[in-house]
Amino acid sequence: MRIAVLAVAVALLLPAAALGWGGTYPTGDALGTSVHIDVSDSYPVDESLPQSWATFLGTLVHGSELALLTLRLAPPDEVAHVCGAVALACYDPSTSTIEATPDDQLDEPPAREVVTHEYGHHVANNRNDAPWSAEDYGTKRWATYERICSRVNAGTASPGDEGPLYFQNPGEAFAEAYRVLNLTKEGATAIGWDVVDRSFYPDATALSLVQQDVTAPWTGPTVTHVHGSFGYGMQRTIRIGTPLDGSLVLRLHAPTRSAMRLALYAGTKLVARASRSIVYQVCGARSLTVRVERSAGSGPFTVDIAKP
Repeated sequence: MRIAVLAVAVALLLPAAALGWGGTYPTGDALGTSVHIDVSDSYPVDESLPQSWATFLGTLVHGSELALLTLRLAPPDEVAHVCGAVALACYDPSTSTIEATPDDQLDEPPAREVVTHEYGHHVANNRNDAPWSAEDYGTKRWATYERICSRVNAGTASPGDEGPLYFQNPGEAFAEAYRVLNLTKEGATAIGWDVVDRSFYPDATALSLVQQDVTAPWTGPTVTHVHGSFGYGMQRTIRIGTPLDGSLVLRLHAPTRSAMRLALYAGTKLVARASRSIVYQVCGARSLTVRVERSAGSGPFTVDIAKP
């Protein structure tokens, strides 16, 4: 308690700049967004510095998540202390904070490109890619197009790896694709790609999907209800388009005295069978087939289909 009181007393005696400075600054975007920016006390108080960065952030492809961001500007040694010895910047998803230097460094990408990459992590942290983490796998449409789920199963993508397989990390690949999207919109043509494997480099379709994931995010599964009956038959077939990877949930509602079940096929391969419900992870398959099978009883049935 005495230490805490002493710290407050000292703080009141020090000039404001000695504790760092900053505030909330307008970005000038169409949404009227403001963003919080803190500046290290290593820099003299000059409101044009954080304002210029707020304006820059407003030019990036973004949604409402920009208002949740805190950007902390500090010299390279302070950034290294927070982010690691070799890091140029970093993003903390728990606080939605980017730690970065505002100054370009010799033989390194420009500071604005570095921050753009980190902002890609902020986008992913505010997007839904259930059942996976968008921060680790990338956003829904981009991750589906880039076959992230299939690549993970094949061992050529390593979500969340910050160690020896960093170059296979799809979360980093998404952040880099986001950087490329913004540079492309600025008219850049010679764009470096050194952080992750070249196989992740985005083509025009991937960039379009990144933009969709930023400006019109996937918010959750779509649910439809298919009604049917058997007559004299013993099975009914429902074909399902699955344009996105994720969780497919099927639920069968059938008459109490009947004996019916669900069977799910990927092509000709049976992948799941259950009496009332199936949860299946769509991973690369763009269409599936559901069969409602009857062994006894009669009457109408309903299949609830929730797909990504």
